[in-house]
Amino acid sequence: MVVHNATACQPSTYNVEIHKRTPQELFALPLRYEIPDFQRRYVWEEEEQWAPLWSDVEALAQSTLDGHQGNDAHFMGAIVLQQMENATGTIQRRIVVDGQQRLTTLQLLINAIQGLLKQQGHSDPATRLGALVANSGGHFSGNRDHAFKVWPTIVDRTAFKHAMSKQSTTDHADSRIVRAHRYFQSQADQWLGMLSVDSGERPKAADALEAAVSRRLLIVVIDLGDKDDPHVIFETLNARGTPLLQSDMVKNKILYDAKIEISEDGSEASAGQKIWPFDQDWWAADVGRGLQRRPRIDVYLNHWLTLRNHTETKPYNEFNVFNTYAKRKGTPVETIAADLDRVGQIYRDVEQEGRRTDIARFLERRKVMNVGVITPLLLWLLEAKLSAVKLANCIRALESFLVRRVVCGLSARSLGELFVGLIQKLDEDATGRKDQVLVSYLAEPARQQSQAALWPTNELLQERLVREPLYLYLTRGRLRMVLEAIEEELRTNKAESKEVPRGLHIEHIMPQKWHDNYPLVGEVNEEAKADRDRAIHTIGNLTLVNGQLNAALSNAPWDRKRETLDAHSVLHLNRRLVKKGPEVWDEVAIEQRARWLHKQAVKVWPQSGDFNVD
Repeated sequence: MVVHNATACQPSTYNVEIHKRTPQELFALPLRYEIPDFQRRYVWEEEEQWAPLWSDVEALAQSTLDGHQGNDAHFMGAIVLQQMENATGTIQRRIVVDGQQRLTTLQLLINAIQGLLKQQGHSDPATRLGALVANSGGHFSGNRDHAFKVWPTIVDRTAFKHAMSKQSTTDHADSRIVRAHRYFQSQADQWLGMLSVDSGERPKAADALEAAVSRRLLIVVIDLGDKDDPHVIFETLNARGTPLLQSDMVKNKILYDAKIEISEDGSEASAGQKIWPFDQDWWAADVGRGLQRRPRIDVYLNHWLTLRNHTETKPYNEFNVFNTYAKRKGTPVETIAADLDRVGQIYRDVEQEGRRTDIARFLERRKVMNVGVITPLLLWLLEAKLSAVKLANCIRALESFLVRRVVCGLSARSLGELFVGLIQKLDEDATGRKDQVLVSYLAEPARQQSQAALWPTNELLQERLVREPLYLYLTRGRLRMVLEAIEEELRTNKAESKEVPRGLHIEHIMPQKWHDNYPLVGEVNEEAKADRDRAIHTIGNLTLVNGQLNAALSNAPWDRKRETLDAHSVLHLNRRLVKKGPEVWDEVAIEQRARWLHKQAVKVWPQSGDFNVD
């Protein structure tokens, strides 16, 4: 049969052999099916895969037990194998190019049933199944790992050996591999347990169960020639159906191009982990929101490609972009992988709380503002190993740029392109004045004519703080961030601590239900009511308190609120309200406080012309 490669740049064909095989035929001979490290880890789960498979196994076993020896079988799908050369007298090896999930599951299923039958004294069927999950001692060649007929990827190997050895499952209780083994053994135990021991049906059921998993499951095996390219075929096969993760395919290419294989002593396996050190759970965790949620490794890969290519990378196109980058770069894949690893460590420092104490406050505010597009630029700055002063200048300028835009309601949609241009500008600069380059680039007059790249001025920021109902426009987290930053600014070196408690509540000084305790003065009409309703949601009418104090203040009149704040609050924001606040809290007082808050805000986040970077 001829198979056409649908994804390679040039058309190519592969001569393959296709056979139908039962587990008995797949596993009877001494051999090893090796799953290369470019494959993803074991991901099958109970609801979607284990349970349907067991349902069919149970039906086949029951059919056999009932005397129906028909030709019905359960089709498990296809696997793609490539034969590897082996020296005379050594065990045969096959590379699993595709289908590692079902092949691993099949071994776990057979092993779980074999162990249960052996425990219950059904020695004959247990022995027959035992030959399908373990090679005999004569084929170990001094390495007991050769006993396993399927040899999984590095990340799954320990759990697989643990499960197949039928050890206690407590050490790897969360592993899908261990859970799958436990599930199949439990289901088999329940099925056999429905038959009375005294009825004499148990031995027949044991034989029927052995027959079901060894001779009545069916797999289509596609055998490749030993000269075919398994990496390209793997990519082609996974272009249909549910695609692999972008990072899976990048890993695939790196390990294949680097010719990383699993050696007999495991040394090459260790090398494989070093060249692709992203198999930990932290990298696999989904991040983002809603439909944008993706594994963290894929998100990082996107940022790294943007950083290196000086152009934004579209999500879910990372593998194609990586392929192009690797060809254009013209350096050994090991060099590219080392760079991916090195920058990955910086990325992890950025994303994991507490690992970059020098920029911790910025990272916290970046998270609140949800501006992931700045990540490639941030990676560039941290990779550049700037002096502490220059890095602090860059971070402060970026924070000012971003916070002012957030407060002024400007979209972050076009910032990715802006930051990519800045990365290129920084790369081209030979002066070493990176902080000056950064500020000048963001403040360039031509860009200030467009909202897409605007660094808001003090006047625009003041208009927003004084006039706009920010409580209605900003998320609680972003509004809290602004008030917390001003509180920090008010705390001088003489204060006991610069740290502001987190998780404080935003409190309206004049409550939203103002009608009873804050009467309007002068003519009361709809316009006056509307002006007040707007004013109470401006920042001048907002402060921070803890939850219990928030409940105590509630809709209380101003004089009582003032007394309560005086008695309980230690925040500088509230101490000033108590000591310097007016006797009457109204629209005039709210505007005056908003203007004062603006003066504090510009100290925290200066406008572009106020940055002194030499």
